[in-house]
Amino acid sequence: MTATSSHNDHSHPDNADNSGVPDSVAAWEERYAEADDAIWSGNPNEALVAVVSEMTPGRVLDVGCGEGADIVWMAENGWDATGIDLSTTAIDRALGAAESRGATAEFVVADVSTWEPEDPDRRGGFDLVTGSFLHTRLPDTREELLTRVAAHVAPGGALLLVSHATMPPWAAEHSEKFEHGMDHHHELVSPNGDFALLIGASPDRWEIELADTRTREATSPSGEPAELEDAILLARRV
Repeated sequence: MTATSSHNDHSHPDNADNSGVPDSVAAWEERYAEADDAIWSGNPNEALVAVVSEMTPGRVLDVGCGEGADIVWMAENGWDATGIDLSTTAIDRALGAAESRGATAEFVVADVSTWEPEDPDRRGGFDLVTGSFLHTRLPDTREELLTRVAAHVAPGGALLLVSHATMPPWAAEHSEKFEHGMDHHHELVSPNGDFALLIGASPDRWEIELADTRTREATSPSGEPAELEDAILLARRV
């Protein structure tokens, strides 16, 4: 099973670090459930907003949607939005966030390696598939993860990945807090590196529409300001 989840919030310090990333469904659920309240702020991913704002709304799938900030924002902006995540608690919070804002979106507790939409027309039929700060654990590889995610993109659709290009300066210290007693495997990626993995594994043809590294402001767990670099890839299935 591929343990996959993501961080969608850029104002909470945890979002910048996947040290101690859980490697099972139970561990992801524990990470969310051990907090009485949402662990992210509810703000959508800044890079995602910048890219998606230029696109025509259609069907969108967010893999590892967490507490739903990105999907709620996209639903509010005209997208037919679906989010999946391993954690039941995260999905419950996402549903609550959508309801509180009057947004219509579908949220499903699911693993991308096995999940298929109930509606046959949506199987391999999303105009946009997004993944923000997706994590993989050994023995799974990022290539396998990208293949599974990309399989949900419709012909002519796009895949948007936002990833950590550098580790935050507080990563080692923060790792101890969320280690869960498990070894972890974290890959820093570049947009072109992700694209190489995508075209090497996917049976479909892809073209790069955007490959960029962008700096954003963040706050460390101790409250100190910091700058972090995100890798952004927008690839079109052709």
